[in-house]
Amino acid sequence: MSSSTPRATNLTPEELEELRARARREAGPFLAPDVLRRARVHNEEWAAEILGHPYGGPHAVTWPELYLLHLAVQAEPTPPPPPLATAARLERETRAAQERRAVAQEAAYREKEWRELADALRRAGVRVEVRHNYTSHRHLEFYTQGADHVYLLDALRVGRLWRDAGVVLCHTPSNARNLACLEPATDGRLPSCRTCLGHLRSAARRLAA
Repeated sequence: MSSSTPRATNLTPEELEELRARARREAGPFLAPDVLRRARVHNEEWAAEILGHPYGGPHAVTWPELYLLHLAVQAEPTPPPPPLATAARLERETRAAQERRAVAQEAAYREKEWRELADALRRAGVRVEVRHNYTSHRHLEFYTQGADHVYLLDALRVGRLWRDAGVVLCHTPSNARNLACLEPATDGRLPSCRTCLGHLRSAARRLAA
């Protein structure tokens, strides 16, 4: 093992050999009830370094090995953090932080895009807002079905896209029954309907041109 590789114990190889030799001398053929009652390990990585092989749990070690672990706990009451578990935890924390940053960046981008698109239509005299589709009955405490749509407060006439005031951008005669119950979103949510967003982006581009 490289000297720069983190170890699960601060006991030197010489100290470990001394403890192993002591365990061989002192363990004897019979179990010691007081040792059994107090037997513990700091962690699996630490126990593996003390034993010199993987630690399979308290029921997978022999009595001399259990006695060796007992001696090692007395010799090293506060070992260093287990390197593998610590590295895995740090990796999980780093990955979680990266995911949180990505989610925050995506949310900021969506917020910025929505404001810019809504402003583009507003400058053309068309006001829009976000409304949630409550037509579905599957709205429970922890489950919500239904998209958040771009709702027109004014009529929109851009190219081939014609929509009256009082409907969402994805409205068509064939899907009107699926958009019967629309209520303003008051919690700052952004549009999630892909069709509405597609029409909104197209309309904003045309108006800008």
